[in-house]
Amino acid sequence: MSKTRPAISPGAGTQEQDMDQVAGLSSKWRERMRDLQTAFPSPWREAKKDQVFENTFLDAVAQVDKMKHGRVFQDQKAWQGYLGDPALPDYSKCKDVQLNEEMQPLEIVIDELVNFFNGMPNWNHPQTMWNVVPPSNIAAIIGTTLCSIFNPNIIEGDSSWNVARTEIESAAMVAQLIGWDPHQSGGVFTFSGTGCYLYGVKLALTTVLGRESRYRGIREDGQVLVSREGHYIKHNCPDWTGLGMDNVREIEVDAHNRMDIDHLQEVMEQCKREGKPVVMVVCTAGTTDAWAVDPIEQVRELIDQYENANGYPKPFLYADAVIGWSWLAFSSYNFKQNPLEFSQKALQILEKNYQQVKSLHLADAVGVDFHKTGWAPYICSLFMVRDFAQFSGLMDRPTPAYLQDLTTYNPLKYTLETSRNGASAMAAWATLRLFGREGFQVMLGRIVEVGLFLRQLIARDNNIVCVNPDNYGFVTLFRVYPSHILAKEQYEKELTDPAYREDLRAYNLLQQRIANKLFEMLRDPDEQVPGWENPPFMGFSAGYRPPAYNPAESDHRYWVYALKSFPMSPNSNELSMLNVRNYIIKACDLVVEELLQDEASRESVSGVAEGEQFTPETRTTHTFWGGNEYIPRKYLEPSFTLSVGEMLKKVPICGHLSHVQLEELIGCSKTIDIEAGQVLFSEGDKAENVYLILAGKVKVYKHDAQGEEVELATLSKGSFFGEMALFDRGMRSAAVKSLEACQFCVIEGDKFLNVVLG
Repeated sequence: MSKTRPAISPGAGTQEQDMDQVAGLSSKWRERMRDLQTAFPSPWREAKKDQVFENTFLDAVAQVDKMKHGRVFQDQKAWQGYLGDPALPDYSKCKDVQLNEEMQPLEIVIDELVNFFNGMPNWNHPQTMWNVVPPSNIAAIIGTTLCSIFNPNIIEGDSSWNVARTEIESAAMVAQLIGWDPHQSGGVFTFSGTGCYLYGVKLALTTVLGRESRYRGIREDGQVLVSREGHYIKHNCPDWTGLGMDNVREIEVDAHNRMDIDHLQEVMEQCKREGKPVVMVVCTAGTTDAWAVDPIEQVRELIDQYENANGYPKPFLYADAVIGWSWLAFSSYNFKQNPLEFSQKALQILEKNYQQVKSLHLADAVGVDFHKTGWAPYICSLFMVRDFAQFSGLMDRPTPAYLQDLTTYNPLKYTLETSRNGASAMAAWATLRLFGREGFQVMLGRIVEVGLFLRQLIARDNNIVCVNPDNYGFVTLFRVYPSHILAKEQYEKELTDPAYREDLRAYNLLQQRIANKLFEMLRDPDEQVPGWENPPFMGFSAGYRPPAYNPAESDHRYWVYALKSFPMSPNSNELSMLNVRNYIIKACDLVVEELLQDEASRESVSGVAEGEQFTPETRTTHTFWGGNEYIPRKYLEPSFTLSVGEMLKKVPICGHLSHVQLEELIGCSKTIDIEAGQVLFSEGDKAENVYLILAGKVKVYKHDAQGEEVELATLSKGSFFGEMALFDRGMRSAAVKSLEACQFCVIEGDKFLNVVLG
């Protein structure tokens, strides 16, 4: 006899209670299910339950916010650019974690989740300028979060509904920036800049080798041509498509890191002679370090005139503009009227950067990263094609039987992905609507303005040099040298003179150590220096460019290393740049001091050969940017010649002299030593020499009518004297006596005048 279930009146109780009545029983799993339901947002508009979810979410955000550090200006302290505790993450026990048997309370899990952000770099912080990693704007964050709650899948319209509009509309707005007809072009959001590149390679293969290649496979050694400065995914994507990395050919670049058109033409003709079709030419439109923007207009012209091997269609032109695309916002800017009142120097740079990317419309496809220069959350990348109908037609595939065209937008048919969360499209749409063209103009203008300020600071320091002075993208790259080195002259020799190859290597290692030192000071409490507790979190490049005398240099130890500043945060300003300058000088001084101190320790350790790594202790922070290798003493402290040259350079009358002229002066000088109390010369003596004090102190004096000494000045190390008498009838107007044991650099007067006046 069956058990009779009680009748249920609609609305008689809660839904959970009604379900129990329908089942006619109560069970443990149903109780636990009710517990689990509280971990999900309510499907109905229920004020109480909705409030619980909203408050829980806000509480989690508030907990993370509490990890941020306060603004502290007193005691010359800057800000801390990370969340919570600076300790490095410990991954050693991750594999020991066990899956718990029972459910955990939501609040405990949230607390644990929040804790994962302990020590995380705070990308919105003015002192965090590690790479092209910007903070996310609030509109984009909300768009992404809403998608996490309601889970739209932009793969077919019935899974994403109106959220799918954000993909179509975002692509239309970006098409307008590029200069394409938004009704003919289009785009799909994918998993990153790599995803855009992968789409580009696949579409190029299908366009050139034919749709049948999707079925038969790749039967030709199709060639991908890309500049040497192109992103390293230039090898990843041909690898993952099965084309093969050996079918990638790198094109040489000019002094501005732009693709060399003559070499491109040579390579294309070589491909034709070999019977290998060129399937894709990649133009880079902005790189992180070199800010390389290839001449797209010239590449387009070359492709249009080119007859591909074996009668294949013309090569596909892809623009890897994931970083440089946002400069297109200046297409409508009135550079003459300058309504946003940028400085004249910044205005020139902004216009130049726009002019470099304005030809993106000539490409067949363009890659766009909103999570880089769109200030949107990761990951938010858009693959744009000029002819969307051709793209969707070439990449169309049979629709599975269980899927029907319930709406007019079903990108499942031609996308690589069979699931695509709507978060990227929502974040991009929100950013485009929030910023408009003006917002991008302001954000990019700010980066240029504060970058210019940093470069002005660098120009004032003799031992720092900007190594990317001719490009003004998002980064300033610079090298720091010991205080006795004239950085600009030294770097020029390292870059252009093969005799300075080992200098380049030695000072590359110094840049690496300085980067490690800054990271130590930031992350290791034991390495903090009083008054210097909060350095900026900056980046480091171990491969900016090869030296000019060997553009084909394959040993990256002899490429140019540099520290780098990316002021991507909207809060980074001139004060941030001043802080950068001060900290890099301090870090350099600390590193040089430590290296010289380590020299004695090194000499006491047997079996450590020159060039091998030597560190008194091992810490992860100590070698965060790579091993700290030995640097010979000669690169760290001045020899006699260098110390004299540096002191002479600081003398006003010698300040205009070149390094060659200083060496000429030093070459005709001599060193003398005198004891304390000796007269160097007397009043009325014939002036024959000029003097630079290398050590000790002297008194400059005259005798009064009674014959008593009247002191005029006391001079010490670095002081220069005796030159005025050379211009004043050649007679000494005062006497000089040593107050202690002294050493002088003495230069003959006639030779001095010939160099200074010549």
